[in-house]
Amino acid sequence: MEIKNLMELLQEHNIEIPMLQRDYAQGRKSQVKIANEFLDAIFNVLDSNGDKVLHIDFIYGNEKNNKFLLIDGQQRITTLWLLHFYLYKKSGKLDEIKKWLKNFSYKTRKSSSNFCKNLLNKDFDITKKPSKAIIDMSGEFEKDENLRNDPTIKAMLNMLDLIFDRTKGKDVNKFILNLDKITFNIFNMGIFKLGDDLYIKMNARGKQLSLYENLKAFIEQDSEISQDRELLTSIDTDWSDYFFDSKNADKFDDRGHNFLHYSTIFFQIQNSSEYSKKLENYINNSNIAIDRFYEPLQNLDNIKLLDRTIQFFHFFEHPKIKDSSFFDETLTYQNICHFYSILFYVKENNEIEKINKDALNDYLRVCKHFIENNRSDSESYIKSFYSLFEYLSKGSKNIYEYLIEHPYYETFSNMYNLEVRKAGLILESRNGGKNWEEVINNTSEHNILVGWIDFLLDFCDDKFELKSYDNSDFYEKNEKQSGYISKYKNPNLEKFTKYANLTMQILDKKFLNSYNLPIFQRAFMSIGRYGFYAKNYFYGNYPNENYRDREAWNWILSGIKNNEKMPYFKIFLDSLIELENSDLIKKMQCMIEKTDLSKKSWWEYLLIKQKGLFEFRFRRIRLWDDKVELLPGIMNKKNVRDLLDYGFYLYCKELNLEVSEYESDDEQYHWKYKIKSHFKINKKIVICHSGEKEIQIANDKFKINLDIGVDIFSEFKKILIGAKIIKK
Repeated sequence: MEIKNLMELLQEHNIEIPMLQRDYAQGRKSQVKIANEFLDAIFNVLDSNGDKVLHIDFIYGNEKNNKFLLIDGQQRITTLWLLHFYLYKKSGKLDEIKKWLKNFSYKTRKSSSNFCKNLLNKDFDITKKPSKAIIDMSGEFEKDENLRNDPTIKAMLNMLDLIFDRTKGKDVNKFILNLDKITFNIFNMGIFKLGDDLYIKMNARGKQLSLYENLKAFIEQDSEISQDRELLTSIDTDWSDYFFDSKNADKFDDRGHNFLHYSTIFFQIQNSSEYSKKLENYINNSNIAIDRFYEPLQNLDNIKLLDRTIQFFHFFEHPKIKDSSFFDETLTYQNICHFYSILFYVKENNEIEKINKDALNDYLRVCKHFIENNRSDSESYIKSFYSLFEYLSKGSKNIYEYLIEHPYYETFSNMYNLEVRKAGLILESRNGGKNWEEVINNTSEHNILVGWIDFLLDFCDDKFELKSYDNSDFYEKNEKQSGYISKYKNPNLEKFTKYANLTMQILDKKFLNSYNLPIFQRAFMSIGRYGFYAKNYFYGNYPNENYRDREAWNWILSGIKNNEKMPYFKIFLDSLIELENSDLIKKMQCMIEKTDLSKKSWWEYLLIKQKGLFEFRFRRIRLWDDKVELLPGIMNKKNVRDLLDYGFYLYCKELNLEVSEYESDDEQYHWKYKIKSHFKINKKIVICHSGEKEIQIANDKFKINLDIGVDIFSEFKKILIGAKIIKK
């Protein structure tokens, strides 16, 4: 094992910081205490009379392709390289050692590598702090955003600043003479045939054992496991390969620990143990002491299951668990369910190499529908999903046949019934029938529908009845759950394809942008009151991907929750299909223009015809007899817009009248609060009161007709004429 200084090392080797290493951290501002302690030791030697030495321990690396890849010692070597560079730069002698300093490079990031090269090749004002001098050169050393954001470059600049401070007014030539007194041992791992897989263990040298390492040690205390050398080797290699990511090496321990922690919860539920009776603390907190809770990890069969699961992750892609980054943080309830669906699958399919990929994808798709189309936000739901996956996994080799053969399941019954319904159509496709499978699977990939298409299957049925769910013979109310159970059995593939594609287009994020969403809402409103009452009447905003929001949209589109229990979206889709124009927005605008308003209330009239109302992006409508309020949130009292008031304001703006800004900071809540003015016309206050059916402008009050079918815009015009704001 050789002892060398930095120049000797660079004269013999091309030193490279490989991709697997983390960023240079010793120069970080957060590490300034450690950096200064190291620099204290270094400058104590450099400022001596040559009678002092500093040995900085071992440097580990692996020689490959004429390069020495640093495995351990990166931080110290980088600091020494910066020190040599700066001292020689300040002395004006950089050219003497530049060819040797070029033998050091970073491969962690291209920007870091470029910065090191440019330090040697470009000039900067040596009298200034290096960080300021280099950043002031507007990206000559590296792109400005990289100078400010690349963690290695930032740390290098900070280290150069620390060295700059220590060399002020000093004889740097004296420092240079003593640089060779700083030495280290070189350990070439390649000579001893030790591969890079030792990096993880080497990098943890001298640190306190992580929770993951402690859990692995806890596992190996079991005599059966400790005697299974093949299993232990797999834990040390295959598991490490899965959890290790060269770009996020610092996440290795978190991933391994979270994997074992949530697996333990799985086993505790399986054992119906005392811990399974109250899991909430363990589900939401993975940072707990290693005690009896983790005993299932000392069971050989359990660890073998986890080992097969790791092999599974190596060989198969999961749409949710794409890589080990899935285990970076505390798992959400939903992600726990995804994980458990896999554990059960592996439990039922022992031979990983014999897994049929198509059958696996079918199983994962069905599990995804249950997980993402049901609430999974409590301990009880975790247990319910656990039982469901235990049940479904028994048919995982052909999940669709299994669903047909087992058509009833009590928990999650609405979604289970839908999956059975779809399974029948998919099997029909595979047996030479109509190709239902492709379009049904397309809906599974849609981020809002996620295969939740019960209403579309109903709408396309050849015997569909366009009447209230309450009156239809094809539905029966399910008293235990929200919604209805469909009895439709004759779906039409051509109709379904049109409905499904059109619905997916409408619910696409790119389509429902800030401009298109109000047009869709107004066009849909022209068909009927599609909203439902749940803490105010819900009329929707952009459908987000969380379950609660998608559930509300399912209720809106199916129609099972609106006042009349009418499937208005079916009429809406048919209307769009009938229109010849190929542009979807133009079709919706045409529907708005042709709306029969003779049976619409004044507030429906306003919502349909006054485009600026939906552009307010309200989420709820609060109805109090004749007072209608637009709420940006669920139960807002502030920033609320009274519909008559705000509709009149927008109407006046469209006429280009002298209208002030609309202000709504006061609380508007039924008639409980005194009605205030929120805008002015020609500097005259305006107060709208739908309860009194009047609009006040300055001191004059004008009655307004708010009867069914009235042209509200004509009423607005009459008032403006009466107030002498406009002429006849």
